[in-house]
Amino acid sequence: MTVMPRHDRRGPVRVRGDGDGRPRQGWLGFGMPRLPLALLVLLLGASSWAQTLPEPDAPVLRPHLEAHVCEAGDVPVARNAAEEARFAMRARYRTVLPAFLARVGEEPDAVLRMPVEGLRVAQVADTFGAPRGGGRGHDGQDLFAPRGTPVRAAAPGLVYRIDDLSLGALSVTVVAGGGHRHFYTHLDAVPDDLREGQRVDASSVIGFVGNSGNAAGTPTHLHFGVYAGTDENPCAWEPLDPLPLLVDRD
Repeated sequence: MTVMPRHDRRGPVRVRGDGDGRPRQGWLGFGMPRLPLALLVLLLGASSWAQTLPEPDAPVLRPHLEAHVCEAGDVPVARNAAEEARFAMRARYRTVLPAFLARVGEEPDAVLRMPVEGLRVAQVADTFGAPRGGGRGHDGQDLFAPRGTPVRAAAPGLVYRIDDLSLGALSVTVVAGGGHRHFYTHLDAVPDDLREGQRVDASSVIGFVGNSGNAAGTPTHLHFGVYAGTDENPCAWEPLDPLPLLVDRD
């Protein structure tokens, strides 16, 4: 199995398949050897130059955002090496977010396609805002399906981030219409050819259902979150309930 470097400009968290036609998990995925977190933080900080921009042919649709600088805001104090690595990752990606926001349309998508193949909207139990550990609220919807079920983009957009440092471990974030960020996490794997900066449409497979990260030990599912900026701060991450926008694929 060949593991590509985390911050290769073609995209991080990449592994080759193992002969069954499906790629394995990211290099911090469960069941795989892990680097010591303190070493990981040093490696990530040393490779901050490699943040990926949108693909060159993506047109600038909102030029007023291209030169925008995302402010750090209130950064929580890291309680451990894992959080330190996660917060450092967010800071690096924040530097390129305006380039993505400038290359999507002004209006958010009116509807979102069900991202989990074969699942119906009527089968989703509404858990948006439900209490979670550590005083958190649930910022999305959990879409249950067997492990390995394909996950497709809910709407067209640009792949902003592929990471396995998020709380849900292996994750894909797509910047879509209106600058909304669509967050797909607890993935078992991502396609080998998925790259940060590339354009995807609503038929593109961007991952496979799993239960990675803080979902370990729970039934396999996709956590799907939608986040929006504000008029004052286009780089904000305000959670929106995706369920009212979801429609069946057929």
